[in-house]
Amino acid sequence: MSLGKLSGKNWATGAIIVSFVLAILLLILPGYRPEDTPLFLLLLGRFHPLILHFPIVLILLALVFEIARRRQWVKQTDRIILVVLIAAALLTLVSVLAGFFLYASGEYSGQLMDQHFLAGAITGTAIFLTLGFFGLYRRNPRYYLFYFAFLVISNVAVAWTGHLGGSITHGADYLTEYLPFLMVSTPTEEVRSPEEMLVYADMVSPIFEAKCLSCHNTARTKGGLLMNSMAGLLKGGDSGNPGLTSGDPEQSELYKRVVLPHDHDDHMPPQGKTPLTENEITLLKYWIQTGASEELKVIEATADGESGEAVTSLLPELSRYQRKAAIAKLKTKALEKELEVLSSRLAVNIRKDSTADEDHYILAMKFPPAPFTNDQFRELAPYSDVFSRASLVASGIDDAGLYYISHMVNLRELYLQKTRLDGSGLIHLQSLPNLEVLNLAFTKVDDKAALDLLNFPSLKTVYLFGTLATPEVVEALRKYKPGLNILMEEGPYL
Repeated sequence: MSLGKLSGKNWATGAIIVSFVLAILLLILPGYRPEDTPLFLLLLGRFHPLILHFPIVLILLALVFEIARRRQWVKQTDRIILVVLIAAALLTLVSVLAGFFLYASGEYSGQLMDQHFLAGAITGTAIFLTLGFFGLYRRNPRYYLFYFAFLVISNVAVAWTGHLGGSITHGADYLTEYLPFLMVSTPTEEVRSPEEMLVYADMVSPIFEAKCLSCHNTARTKGGLLMNSMAGLLKGGDSGNPGLTSGDPEQSELYKRVVLPHDHDDHMPPQGKTPLTENEITLLKYWIQTGASEELKVIEATADGESGEAVTSLLPELSRYQRKAAIAKLKTKALEKELEVLSSRLAVNIRKDSTADEDHYILAMKFPPAPFTNDQFRELAPYSDVFSRASLVASGIDDAGLYYISHMVNLRELYLQKTRLDGSGLIHLQSLPNLEVLNLAFTKVDDKAALDLLNFPSLKTVYLFGTLATPEVVEALRKYKPGLNILMEEGPYL
């Protein structure tokens, strides 16, 4: 055997071994959590959404070539498939690592994110196993079934991982949102005549709901601006300027933001969101100019020259907005029924949170409380994102159960008085981006656990009465986090 052939054979063997080793390493990657990540790696993480499309296309292309070869539509495709698989594997490795660094940044969290990252690691493992078994198959045909099986598994895994990624960006039911309603009529309120309709209630408010409220609601008040009421619009946001200045669009922060160039950092809605149309902007300007009144009727607006034309052209859009609102109501009713069954089975109270969006709920123990441990809490996992406040006072939940609470990404208040906590699991709650109130009274939280409260991103109030935290540590917390209100009292229940 020539030296060249021997070297080529050794190289191929080494490549196969590396493929299997990387497959194993990717599979164990989700179990690793770095304490600190360098900034340049966090920067690499931002490229994950850009890179991930390449391995998706390549692994699908490899399957197409393989099917074409099996059908004998093409011949001599071994080298093509090998090149495609190598490219797919390498780009998958880069994509998974970038996703890992994006995950490590803490910008994304929750159960859905955990599932997406695990699915990505499994996808990477499957693709490297496909490459490894393809190399073995080229030496011995008996490995063909392993290669082909992992090629199919890789494509299924890519599809599932992509679905989870899309759910993170667009919502957990992005692909399936309309499926339950395809065979169900979605009645909408009849469109009233312009003589009866109001500009704000029937036109401006639905436009805000469709294009603005996803970021400016009671659960997520981006920039401090609340847009689900006139009071919130008049108050404005963190800029200090009023959202609406009656009679003066140019001094109304709301109008100023929507007419900025689309590439401007302050343009609203931001890039990636559906902007207001010219007619919608014209309507908004007219409404503010005429006093931003809640009593202004559509018939008056239609009689106003250029503005009237814009208002008239928008009237057909109302049916689309109403259909969307009707579907949202049906979804809410279905969710309420599911939560009602769940609350009965777990013997807890689940009710709407009047201080938050209509889609958010309160979870509270009944008194006297029924047995409620980590096992029962696990049943709430599919609904983790609908809870904005939770009161688990005197329940059987312990520190391990805080892992499940950490998936409640919309949680703002959490009451854990008289539970079995020692504080070792508080680190899980640091991933909650909106948690503002935490009650730990009458638990075994000690000094070490209390110091973890410094790392809670949004925490404003904490109750430590009856814990093992010493006065010295409490004073240290007040010193190093002056914005944190530490109360030495039992505190309220829900």
